Amino acid sequence: MLEICNLRKSYGGKTVLDGLSMTVQTGEIYGFLGENGAGKTTTMNIVTGLLAKDSGSITVDGKPEGDMETLSIGYLPESPEFFEYMTCREYFRYIAAACQYTGNIEKRTEEVIGLIGLTPSIDRKIKGFSRGMKQRVGIGCALYSGKDLILLDEPTSALDPQGRADVMEIIQRLKEMGKTVILSTHILSDVERVADRVGILHQGKLQLEGSIQELLRANASHVIGFEADGLTPALREEIAALPFAEKVEGKDSSCYVTIAGDWEAGSRGLFRFLADSGLTVHRYEESRPTLEQIYLKVVKTHAATQSWG
Repeated sequence: MLEICNLRKSYGGKTVLDGLSMTVQTGEIYGFLGENGAGKTTTMNIVTGLLAKDSGSITVDGKPEGDMETLSIGYLPESPEFFEYMTCREYFRYIAAACQYTGNIEKRTEEVIGLIGLTPSIDRKIKGFSRGMKQRVGIGCALYSGKDLILLDEPTSALDPQGRADVMEIIQRLKEMGKTVILSTHILSDVERVADRVGILHQGKLQLEGSIQELLRANASHVIGFEADGLTPALREEIAALPFAEKVEGKDSSCYVTIAGDWEAGSRGLFRFLADSGLTVHRYEESRPTLEQIYLKVVKTHAATQSWG
């Protein structure tokens, strides 16, 4: 659906995108992550034709950039603005005219408003909407003309938990409709909830990319902690020698084992070892890896490399 190759962009001598290359597959939700200033919004603005690139290439649904009017892209910017004196219905009629929608405008307007869950407020002025409701209006604008690739820049920013849940539900519906969604956000738990694949942008380059499960298995630490009577130094050494044990810590009856590689296989292996050892285990808990661990690891690693380079 979207292919970006060696994209570069600088502002006044400051490099923002330094050879960015990434691919987003048709029908997937792609979590586009990075700290403030990493270049996420710049990338989205270039893809949508709102900003000129310095070099590189972009292909959307097999079509090269150049004639942005033919590209199938819908976009929700980070801070959308609306004509708040309009009602929800009136605003989407305006959007229909702006995007030169050629179908049944009234039917499409009610369809989109239903999709974003604002039917009860269809004839209310946007001025009285909450921030979450306005974000839904923004998503509706990105969807209105039926584009296949939807770019959402911080769609849950500053929303309360219910507002975030509502937006995530809409994104799930978009996937069910066959849309391709690029989701830029700092709320990593939201990405874990809906994304099929993730790309982490740092210092203008894509530093890590893959499915969440692939990244969790390869990059994050899975720690198992337990307490057991009879945990001798010799048994600790046996645990440390197990092929899946990356690190063993703790003292007295407590032990914490960091699992290397396939953490599900390691968890089963450690459980079997403890069962066969004859130890009396009083506590056994798993600390599963998170996307946040991976993100912080990538940012810190590449920041350290940059500072030493």
